Amino acid sequence: MTKIIDIRDRTPKRSTRPLSRITKIARHHSATTGGDFWAFWNGRWKGLGWNTGGYHEIIFPDGTVQLCYDPNVITNGIANHNTITYHICLVGNGKFTEAQEKAFEERTKLAMKRFGLKEKDVLGHKEFSGASTACPGIDMNKVRLSLTGNKSPVKEEKVKPQVKGVQTSSSQRLLRNVRPYMRGADVEVVQRAVGAKVDGIYGDETERLVRAYQEQHGLIIDGIAGPQVFGAIAAGNKLSKPKYSRLLRRTIPMMRGKDIEAVQAILGVAIDGWYGPITEAAVREFQRAAGIMVDGIVGPQTWNRLF
Repeated sequence: MTKIIDIRDRTPKRSTRPLSRITKIARHHSATTGGDFWAFWNGRWKGLGWNTGGYHEIIFPDGTVQLCYDPNVITNGIANHNTITYHICLVGNGKFTEAQEKAFEERTKLAMKRFGLKEKDVLGHKEFSGASTACPGIDMNKVRLSLTGNKSPVKEEKVKPQVKGVQTSSSQRLLRNVRPYMRGADVEVVQRAVGAKVDGIYGDETERLVRAYQEQHGLIIDGIAGPQVFGAIAAGNKLSKPKYSRLLRRTIPMMRGKDIEAVQAILGVAIDGWYGPITEAAVREFQRAAGIMVDGIVGPQTWNRLF
């Protein structure tokens, strides 16, 4: 069994969430040769004005795990994704010990079982939408493969191109919403498939519709167009605009349904099918950015702008 150093009763903390909100496990590296929670807190996090640290667990080179927070605590691991994510960090900078990998596998499998997640729900920091980083410094395809019990190397899977002029394979670049914006013919291919404005610029609208596309076709919902998305496009799949059927708003008891899941996917919040305060806040933020009435209610106008 992995050795645990439990500091949960001492770490600074603020916001919490129900465990049902956790839909992702994130792997990080510290980008340092050493350190623990307190070194990271005093050396960086506290100076940023954070009320809570970055990780739920930190794994040292000898495989020891520093348990920093209960899973219901929202930490500051990845901007805009923290309410749905459980964060595990390995101390190191792209190179990790066998003991660390063994501990990571053990702790991740335990978290997957606890939160009802699959290997596809375990992502590296850089795989989250909006992230621009080298973290976690490892091929996450191999990590996920290892979690299935298969230790053999990941083979690049070639997908027969169905779209003229664009090669679709696991070597296809990852398209994400970053600054400066990613541009190119491959972005246009994605935009045509998801129904976005075809301008070759991977911006907010394209990311939102990619999320909807991923939700509709059973892919990892992260707003990033990678091998899965290009494979689905090569197979001829497009985004079918969901039909508007009812007014979505925060009520008591809370509204629930697949249409709410579709809205949550496109807004990048936890997908639980309940129209609660987090979903309402995300809708208000979207309405404000879109220049339409800000009321937190998804009516025909908001629905059409979302999709």
